[in-house]
Formats: sequence, C-alpha cells, structure tokens
Amino acid sequence: MSRCACLGSFLERFIQPAILLLLTREPLYGFSLHKKLIDCDYMDYTGIDPTGLYRMLKKMEEAGLLISEWDLKNAARTKRIYRITEEGRHCLANWGQTLQNYKKSVERLADAVNDSIAD
Repeated sequence: MSRCACLGSFLERFIQPAILLLLTREPLYGFSLHKKLIDCDYMDYTGIDPTGLYRMLKKMEEAGLLISEWDLKNAARTKRIYRITEEGRHCLANWGQTLQNYKKSVERLADAVNDSIAD
C-alpha cells in the first residue's frame, strides 16, 4: 500500500505550480530546480524523480509556460536554464484559485470522513 492515494502519494501532481512559483523568483537550472523543490516547505517533493521533473519541464515548455535556453558560459559544462513566461504567470494565477477551491473541497471532504468515523 506504499503508493496508495490514501497516503497522499499522488499529490506530486501539484509540482507544476511549485515549479512556476520558484521560477517567478529567479531563472533556474534543472538541477537547481530539483534541489529547491526538495528543500521547499510547500509540499513533500523529496521523492521526485529527476527524470520525471525534466519530462514535466519539457511539457511545460511545449505548453508555453516556461522557456529554456542553453547557458554557454562554461563550454565544458553547458546547462539549460528555465524561465517563466507571461503565460506561465497567468497559469500560476489560475493555480492559485484552483488550489484555494481544492483546499475548501478537501476540508469539507475531510470533515465528512472524520464525522463518519466518529459515528
């Protein structure tokens, strides 16, 4: 039961707003973004797979939410740096409202579940 939804194992889908939020603060390399997600206190992203993160970044770039470019300052070690776009900022604002709505719904559902257990 280690990946059961009842243990919150599927909450990583909320990684998109966290990525967008982090990119509003500064452009980041993929590795730096991964580290900041793990270190952040928004949600528990400690189990995030780096390969999955890069797939998510690619999908988000294809959707126009962010852009990336190669940082060629160090020719021996080029890195891709990610930046949020205006579309990404609009998406993040939508996420803010969506998460508030989820929060209210989850609180109502949690109350109903707890009430049923108490009976």
